[in-house]
Amino acid sequence: MSTIKIHTHNRESTESLLKDIQVEGTFWNYGVNYKVVDDAFAGADLDTNEHYFNLPEFKWSPNIQSRTCIRVEASTQQVRDAVFSKFGKKSGGLNYIHHELEPNPATEYEYEYEYKVEPKYPIYVITKGRWEKRYTIDTLEDMGIDFYICVEPDEYDKYAEVVDVNKIIKLPENFSKRGQGGIPVRNFVWEHSVKNGYKKHWIIDDNIEGFFRWHLNTQKRVRDGVFFRIMEDFSDRYSNLGLVACQYFSFIPAIDTSRLQFLVNTRTYSCILINTELLDKRLDERWRGRYNEDTDLTLRVLSTGDLCTVNFNNLLSGKKTTGSVKGGNTDTIYEFGDDKTENAKFTGLQKKFDELKENWGDIVKLTHARHADGRPHHIISYTRLFKQELVLKDGVSKEPKVNNYNMIFKKSVNDTE
Repeated sequence: MSTIKIHTHNRESTESLLKDIQVEGTFWNYGVNYKVVDDAFAGADLDTNEHYFNLPEFKWSPNIQSRTCIRVEASTQQVRDAVFSKFGKKSGGLNYIHHELEPNPATEYEYEYEYKVEPKYPIYVITKGRWEKRYTIDTLEDMGIDFYICVEPDEYDKYAEVVDVNKIIKLPENFSKRGQGGIPVRNFVWEHSVKNGYKKHWIIDDNIEGFFRWHLNTQKRVRDGVFFRIMEDFSDRYSNLGLVACQYFSFIPAIDTSRLQFLVNTRTYSCILINTELLDKRLDERWRGRYNEDTDLTLRVLSTGDLCTVNFNNLLSGKKTTGSVKGGNTDTIYEFGDDKTENAKFTGLQKKFDELKENWGDIVKLTHARHADGRPHHIISYTRLFKQELVLKDGVSKEPKVNNYNMIFKKSVNDTE
């Protein structure tokens, strides 16, 4: 049995259609069972996030919150087909129907900027084999901010043809030949930032297409360094905040009203602000291992018992799915290479899980739920395992005011009205 969710702004019309459905049975025809969930889009209590202050406005859209959700129990394929047919849809593999929904007015808006904002801390992009598909590089260029890319000597000339050489750091060796994935270059970046006098630095994967702000149930692209500055200012408030990151674009759907502005003590992946000054005092190692280095570093920070991590849900990265883009680790340690079979992908991903399990034991669980094709993945209940609190630095007060920095949410100039 499956559940079909119908989202609508017209409950009366939707219920009328459902009541009109008759499914042919063995002895007599029968109707469908459904339940109306009026508060399905009510949203989380945003006021409970006491540390979200002096930061950009974050609200659910009234348009989304006014929706009604109706759950229909499809006990058989025949019932399922009848429901979708009644609403003029093909059932396919979907489990939801949108019926008479009013458009969200905020979708017509974009961000404009009163003035230019530069990040405080250096941004490093570690990249390999992607001089032709420069997702993160093009994104940062579009934002008009400074950054470095770190490339291996064998690929320097290729990147120099398409990227300003002043932004390129030629690595001292072809680190990929060590067979340790991105670990050696990540540690090079860490040391480079420290030697240049920075207390923190950004390290970003090279397969990110756009950075976005989530507000009023829209995901709008941010084309300014303010995206990073918000998280930097937040990080600088706290004495025990080791890592700050932003959630993946694909993980926060437009209709989501269940997530707070950010989560404390959770995973930090792909676009991370590292508090090197703090972590060099507290950790025995910097980056280590071969696989799942982001997960491992997050767990080592949280396992101190007092240091925290934060992952923002209203600031998002357009991260490409691992293995979907040629280059990076796709053709090296994950063993995709020229072998595009599912078995090759499963082997590489299983090795990732095995190393994590060996290092962290029972807190790492195996799951196949993340991917439709059943590929192995790990799951960790971070927020259940780690309960430490953020500690404000002396002199920092909790100001309740909204600070949109230089972002103005305005109706797009392309709109004809």
